[in-house]
Formats: sequence, C-alpha cells, structure tokens
Amino acid sequence: MTYDLIVRHGVVLDGLGNPPAMADVGVLDDRIVAVGDLKQDHAAREIDATGKHVSPGFVDIHTHSDISATFHPQQESIVSQGVTTQVVGNCSLCIGLCTSEPVFEWEQKILGAHGARIQWTSVAEHLRYVADHGIAANYVMLAGQGTLRKRFVGMEERNPDSRELAAMCDAVTNACEEGAWGISTGLEYTPSSYADIDELVALTSRVAPFGGVYASHLRNEADLLEEAVAEALEIGTRAGTAVQLSHHKAEGRSNWGKVHSTLKMVENARAAGLDVWLDQYPYTAFHNGLHTQFLPAWANSGANDTVLARIRDDETRQKIILDMRTNHPDWDDLGPDSLWHSVQIGVCRNHKEIQGRTIAQLARDRGMGPIETVLDIIQSENGYVGAVNFAIHEDDIAVVMRHPLTMIGSDAVGTSPRGKMGEDRVHPRSYGTFPRILGRYVRELGVLTEPEAIRKMTSMPADRMGLPDRGRIEVGCYADLVVYDPSTVGDTATFENPHQFAAGIIEVFVNGRSAWAAGASTGTLAGKVLRKHQSSL
Repeated sequence: MTYDLIVRHGVVLDGLGNPPAMADVGVLDDRIVAVGDLKQDHAAREIDATGKHVSPGFVDIHTHSDISATFHPQQESIVSQGVTTQVVGNCSLCIGLCTSEPVFEWEQKILGAHGARIQWTSVAEHLRYVADHGIAANYVMLAGQGTLRKRFVGMEERNPDSRELAAMCDAVTNACEEGAWGISTGLEYTPSSYADIDELVALTSRVAPFGGVYASHLRNEADLLEEAVAEALEIGTRAGTAVQLSHHKAEGRSNWGKVHSTLKMVENARAAGLDVWLDQYPYTAFHNGLHTQFLPAWANSGANDTVLARIRDDETRQKIILDMRTNHPDWDDLGPDSLWHSVQIGVCRNHKEIQGRTIAQLARDRGMGPIETVLDIIQSENGYVGAVNFAIHEDDIAVVMRHPLTMIGSDAVGTSPRGKMGEDRVHPRSYGTFPRILGRYVRELGVLTEPEAIRKMTSMPADRMGLPDRGRIEVGCYADLVVYDPSTVGDTATFENPHQFAAGIIEVFVNGRSAWAAGASTGTLAGKVLRKHQSSL
C-alpha cells in the first residue's frame, strides 16, 4: 500500500496509557490508516523516527488563543510544543462573542495593537472567520459567561433583570447551536464575578442538552479555595452539566496543602454522580492582572475607567490604601520574607523597562511603599498591566498532577518571539507547558510515567471535550502527531526569557500535514475549526 506519510521505527505511545511499543504509523490524507509493521509499504514522505517517540498531538484543554488567532494564525508557541488542538474561550473571556461596541474596549485594544479588529457578532461568524483565514492548530471554542454579561448587562455590579437573564440564556443556546462546546466562567474577574450562583446555574443548564461542559476559573483560588470548589460542584450538579475545574491550584503560603481537601471534594462529587475533572499547568507562578490580584473588590468594581478614576482621586486612593493595609498588614513589608519579592511585572506596554522586575525592587527604587507602588503602576499603565506571582508550592503541583482526574492545560495565548508579540513578557507556559511535563515531571522527577503523562495530554482532554477521534494513535483517528526525543524534550522558556521554543520536539503534524519541523513553523495552516453541533458546519 502507498501512503502520504509513514513515520517509521518510532516508539509509539498511543495516548490511552498503554505501554510504549515499536511501530510504524501510516497516514493517508488527514487520517491514521495503519499502525504496525509497514516495511512492505511506501509513502510519498517517510520519516525515520529511530530513537524517537511518537505520540498523539497534545490537546490543550485550557488556552486563551482566541485572543491571538486572528492576527497570528501560525500559533507558533502553541504548535512548537506539540499542541495540535486547543480549547479557547476560557475563564469567561470569549473573543467570538465580542462585538465592536464600546463595552469591549479592552478586547478591541488587544486586537488593535496587532492590526486586527472584531469583524463578527456571533460565535458562528467568528468560527467562519477563523476557518476562512486558516489556523495552525484545531480550534475548539467555549462561550464565555463574562463576555455575555458585558453584552447584555454591561459592567454594572448587579443581578440581571429577567429580560437580560433570558437574553443571556438564549445566547448560550445559540452559541452551542453555532458550535460552542460549553460555557466558561472567570469568577475572579469582573464582570463574571458579579454573577450569583442562581444566574450561573441558569446559564450553565443551557449547555446540558448539547453535552457541553462547564469550565470554571474559580471565584477564589486562595483563602476561599474550598468554598469556591464547592460552588463549582453545586453549579454542575444543579445544572446537570459536566464540570471542569480550570488550572487547579492553591495560591499563597497559608493555603498550601489545601489541594488535598479539594481533590477529596472532587472525588466525593464524582461518587455522587457528577462528571467532574480538572486541569493544571506545571509552574509555581501564575500570571494575572495586577489590579485583579491586589485591589480590594469594591475598588476593582466596574469598567476600567471607573477603577482608574478611584485610584486617581486622592481621597478614594487613600481609602484603597487603608483597606489594603488593614486586610493585609504584611503588604507594607519589604523584608526578606515579603511577598513582593515574588511578584514580577509581566506584560506592561507603556513602560516595558519594568517588565520582569519585582514590586520590591521597584518600590525601593522609587523610595515608596509597595502598596503605593502597585497603585502607581496600575495608574501609569491605564489599568492594563499583568503580574507574575510565585505563589504555588511545588509539592501541590505534584499532588494535583498525580491525581487520576487531572489533565494538562497551559492557560496560554498563542504567541511568537517576533514582532510586537515578542516584546511582551509573557508567562513561559506559552512555550513550555507540555515539553516541561515530559522533561521535568517525567524524565527528571518521575512524578508521572511517560504513558500517564501522554494520556493526560491527549486522550483525557479529547474525551472530556467529546473528541473521540483525536488524542490517540489508532486507525481511523485524525493524524495529529508529535515526534519527539525523550532524552532531550523539555522547556527552555523562563520567566526572564519566555520567548524560547522547547527542546526535543522534532516534528508536529496537524491533520496529516507538517506544522512544525526543524525548530520552526512550516507556515501550514492545517488546523480545523471544530464545532460541537455538527449541523452548524
């Protein structure tokens, strides 16, 4: 038989957790059509994978690459680490549900900085736009609850009236009919955080008839972590919907170890019949808006301009400072154990020279307290500044990673080391998440076996999203493949120098076509826009 592609002599990890086995993989068009001994067969292209491992393409269940898909369809940082399918629209932010209305100023600003703009008014139109312009990795979208709230309620901190709630619920149904795979929340962010549990149940119940998922960035991942997990589990139970706990972790020294409790809560919920899983990225630091991390909730309420007005008003600014000092006495401390040594400025467009510097360093340079420094930075950046916070314990990462219900998700945005994208101090997870699992947590630390790790990065997330023909090397499945060197695979991106492609990823195939080879994007846009409701194709 003649194939389009044969990957020969590789050690195949099928994605299902089975032991590695030597085999050839034959591809015709976009499908795997043979796995085994193909020495009698031929192909238009043959790859000698001797000494290399061959796995299904990684399925990244948690990304924000809808932010960059329209201006960077090559998705270099994503494909370079072996990801062939990514789930977008997480944490309540869904670019596909944004419009050109003023309430979406932040989203328009992000796209506009790269010469793109919102040219759609629905999920269907957005997905059509992405499909028409091409994308390097398969594209799966969730409907973002925070984006829906902006559309129908705006940035007001209140319950929706009956008309607004009905409109949001109908919009969720429409999004699912047009191809969305579920709904996401980002309950730490405004305006997603303004929703109470009854509102969230009403919206989430609309994805149940479609077999959709409720993916939640919890309301709190620190002091109130257990309460936030309980809320997510209640929402799934009442709505009759599967639950995905996003980037599960315990933030802050006083909360380390709580994951033992939350994992038990998840186990108990599953025993009671709830379909609940979780995902995780393998880093001890998270990246979030500086205002989201440190401003009191009342000061962070409303639109960006409203928040800035509070900081700029002398009297209100003093109230914010007093609130922060009263509720967090340690925040005035710049001693050796101060948390400010662990908080670095991330993406900071107006003053790039402070990217990578800690709040402690900046406060000392400026001769002011750390709280005042935080407020000054937020003000000087007009509210748009990210910060990396080293607040996660390595032991907790291992505990969560080993749990049988945990899969891997990067929480990344597809980016590039070139142009404007290369100027941003992004989190290294954008380049290194999946190779880091194989390098650090499999080869070096032994937290997972290689088959376990591959399963958590392939068939588990594929099954969670309802993609039975991806995430595995079996006859009939799509030819999403990664060829990698098990002795060298690993992340090279760091917090100091994040725009670094991973080591050991030899070649990546998306739907049978090479997307990454010889350390560079091939430029091939072979990804498919995947829709949950097939009649919308």
